[in-house]
Amino acid sequence: MRIAHVTDIHVQVRPGLSQVLNKRLLGSVNLYLFGRHAKFTPQVQQALVDAVLALEPDVVACSGDLTAQATDEEFEAAHALLEPLFSRQPTVVVAGNHDVYTRGAERDRRIEQHFGSWTGTGEWPRKRLIGDDLAFVCVESCRAHLLSSGRVGPDQLERLDAMLRDPDLKGRAVFVMLHYPLRGRKGEPYGPATRALSDARALESVLSKHAERIAAVLHGHEHHGFRSAVPAATRDIPIFNPGSSGYAWLPAAGRKAHFCVYTVAGDDVAVERFAYDGDQGAFVPEPGGAWATGG
Repeated sequence: MRIAHVTDIHVQVRPGLSQVLNKRLLGSVNLYLFGRHAKFTPQVQQALVDAVLALEPDVVACSGDLTAQATDEEFEAAHALLEPLFSRQPTVVVAGNHDVYTRGAERDRRIEQHFGSWTGTGEWPRKRLIGDDLAFVCVESCRAHLLSSGRVGPDQLERLDAMLRDPDLKGRAVFVMLHYPLRGRKGEPYGPATRALSDARALESVLSKHAERIAAVLHGHEHHGFRSAVPAATRDIPIFNPGSSGYAWLPAAGRKAHFCVYTVAGDDVAVERFAYDGDQGAFVPEPGGAWATGG
């Protein structure tokens, strides 16, 4: 079973004046006046779709930030880009903080309006069983917030604990997916608090009780990828972040797009990481193995 993990694609469409009378005013200044929009390019985003399609994975997992500012126009553009990929095989999607960028986007469940076939609907966390051997447990960690912090909340944590005990998960490789990191690249609690998950330790406490059942935790949010682990008594739970899959190719600035492929065989998860090479105009396997070249 091969799982392609993409994240933080950040499809961008410049908003109209009527759309920036909220948090998007600051975001648009950052994107279009200070130049952050140039860090993500349509040509790399299309190359991502082409590369993953060519690999023919069994499952695609997307850990959020499909858009930059959660407008309908961005979601429509993201859907046009990603639908050929997401529709080819089972695909599982969670929102990123940029997909619930404003209270309106969060209230209207805008990502579900456009990507509901892959996010699912209803109460969080959400369970997705794939075949007889694989399951995803998806945690909602994002909210409309002036800064970039997230929260899971005690009610969802209680439901997550119960879901991870579900007999349906027995004998399956279980991947827990959310947008926010739990740990940093050195294994430390992820920070700063202004862009972290406020109840990350409480989430880790729940996950650690089910460490034997969880194959890995998948996330995005941090655009330079790394692997880490949730400490647990029986076994540490691997955490995988490919890094942004939609980054422009800016090698002098240490920026390039990545995605991961996880091959699941019994209790083992092998990781390949692919990086965009602007000279070849395509994604290629990371030299030296996954994360060997850094973020």
